[in-house]
Amino acid sequence: MIFGGVFDRFPKLRVAFAHGGGAFPFTVGRIERAFHVRPDLVAVENNTNPRAYLARGTTPARFYVDSLVHDADALALLLKLFGTQRVALGSDYPFPLGEAKPGELIESMKLSSDEKAQLLSGTAREFLGL
Repeated sequence: MIFGGVFDRFPKLRVAFAHGGGAFPFTVGRIERAFHVRPDLVAVENNTNPRAYLARGTTPARFYVDSLVHDADALALLLKLFGTQRVALGSDYPFPLGEAKPGELIESMKLSSDEKAQLLSGTAREFLGL
C-alpha cells in the first residue's frame, strides 16, 4: 500500500493491520534501505520514504495496527513507531490465539493511565468514528 501509492492517492483512507502490522514494524529499516538503493523496484508508484508514514513527534502514523503481539518489547516498538493513537487493542477473535484476558499485555506495561485508555479503547473508537 505504501509503494503502490495508496496512502497518497487516498489521504482520508483509514486502514488497520492485524498482529501489530505483521513484519512491517520489524523490517522498516530494510524497506527504507530498498527505497534508497533500489528505487527502480520499490519507488515506482510512490516517491515517499516509507518512514514518513510512521509517527513523527506528536503526529501519529498514517495507518493503524493492533496490539496483539504477545510481547512487551514488540508492543513498545509499535508504540514508538506508530504512537498510541494508532495502536488499538487486538483480540484475535474468533480465533483461540488471543490473550486469555484481552488487554492483559497493555495493562502489564508501564504506561500512563491515559495511554492505557487510548490503547484499550480510544484508538478503536477513533478508527470507528465513535
